[in-house]
Amino acid sequence: MIGALALSAPALLLLLALFVALAMHPYAARIGWRYLRSKKRRTVSVITAVAVAGVGLGVAALLLVLSFTSGFQEEFRSKVLGVNAHVLVLKYGLDFEEYRDVMERAREMPEVAGAAPFLINEMMLANGDRIAGVLVKGIDPELMPTVLDLPDQIQAGSLEGLRAEGAAPPVTPERVMESVEADWGWLDDVEGQDGTASEGPASEGPEPATPEPPRPAPTPSSDGFIAPDSLPDVHVPSPEEAEQALADRQGDDSLDDDQMDSFIDDLVDLGDPDAVTIVPTSELAGIVVGITLATNLGLDVGDRVNVISPLAGLDASMFGHDNAPRSREFRVIAIFSAGFQEYDTRLVYVDLFEAQHFFQHGDSVTGVEIALHDLDTAPTVSRRLERVLGGGPYHTMDWQELNHNLFTALEIQKVMLSLVIASIIFVAAFNVVATLIMIVLEKKREIAILKAMGAKSVGILLIFIVQGLVIGLVGTAVGLLLGGGACWYLEAFQFSLDPHVYLIDHLPVRTSAAEYIVTISTAIVICIIATVIPSYWAARLRPADGVRHE
Repeated sequence: MIGALALSAPALLLLLALFVALAMHPYAARIGWRYLRSKKRRTVSVITAVAVAGVGLGVAALLLVLSFTSGFQEEFRSKVLGVNAHVLVLKYGLDFEEYRDVMERAREMPEVAGAAPFLINEMMLANGDRIAGVLVKGIDPELMPTVLDLPDQIQAGSLEGLRAEGAAPPVTPERVMESVEADWGWLDDVEGQDGTASEGPASEGPEPATPEPPRPAPTPSSDGFIAPDSLPDVHVPSPEEAEQALADRQGDDSLDDDQMDSFIDDLVDLGDPDAVTIVPTSELAGIVVGITLATNLGLDVGDRVNVISPLAGLDASMFGHDNAPRSREFRVIAIFSAGFQEYDTRLVYVDLFEAQHFFQHGDSVTGVEIALHDLDTAPTVSRRLERVLGGGPYHTMDWQELNHNLFTALEIQKVMLSLVIASIIFVAAFNVVATLIMIVLEKKREIAILKAMGAKSVGILLIFIVQGLVIGLVGTAVGLLLGGGACWYLEAFQFSLDPHVYLIDHLPVRTSAAEYIVTISTAIVICIIATVIPSYWAARLRPADGVRHE
């Protein structure tokens, strides 16, 4: 709105100067209006009507273009902010484990409405022989509603069950050691203080072997070698003896030939997919997919789907443990529609803890999403939060930085289209010039008489500027009616678009006072400038030139 007022400043200044001049020369407005309504020359009236129509069409087209481009900007902004928060806190590296402290420090700022962690990674989603590349985003189901619009975007299913009961983040090795050290006293229940087994049920089991008496260590020779005859005798059993010893050890638990054949058949059955025990669908972790992605893969709520790393199928020995190819089954619990093709075809949501386990990142996240009470304060809050965190490995990004290329392209498109459409008004302004020139030629005698009666050149100039201003105002009013009616119609009956081309499925139309102010100001400035040349020519006429041929 401020930018629109700034653009309208030249038009306001011109109108103010014109009204002041007309107040000093009141006859100019009356004479100019009478000349414009003259019916002595039908040619002038026709050209005037054409000029009004041209200005009207240009104004209508300009209003439509501004409404379309503003609609695209607002639509993209709402869709982007429905999936991404206003401010992101990121950390260089993969060990963002202190995200809880970061969220607490962010919530202390009065501008912050909510904060939630997220983890994102590129994966593939497969349903049978259908596969698609996706971005898997791990979210906290409890904190997510404070920063995202996902609950309002659900088209089928629900977010209930996204986090399994009792789910917890992965336990890091450091936490395992701390837990073991804190609970090291469990050995006291197994062994006595002297290292012997304690009495009771815990000590029941096979009797320990009786230790052999210690043998003297062999004595090395002076050169450091041990003589063969000084080594202890070691009995190495034959294969037959080892087999018999194993059978004796197994006792009655050894398998006969029939039992062994049955055991082998069971092993063979494991290779049959029909014989493999399948995890019930209700026990699988939940996943939320976009509506276009669900259509492309043939998914519905309750279906099973595989999340696969892009390296699946390759030799795991080629990669480190953390980068080994992996896959996991999930259950579709909901389908969402963000209204933005890029998100509806590529984004899926899972529980943060499930993502941490699957990605093998430990209790670490990609970043923290922060929502603000006032969207316009995002740049200021982003810079201040980075200072609060101390900079270093932390860096923040507001929604404008995150989508800078998109919104910059939209702004450039808006400006260029507005300039192109404004050229229609420029073309119509030539009709205004032609109209005024014909009126000047027709009224030469009257101009000479007015000058002979004492009219000043400024007064003559104002007479024809008033005529051009009236043509511009009437044309602008007609254009506003046409353009406003078209905008209302397109907004009420949404015009469908191909989402694969335009990223959204309908033509967005957003009209506001800013669009009307810019359109009116542009039309008035162009029409006033167009009247200057013929008006100045009329003001320079001498009385003798006007009556010379009479």
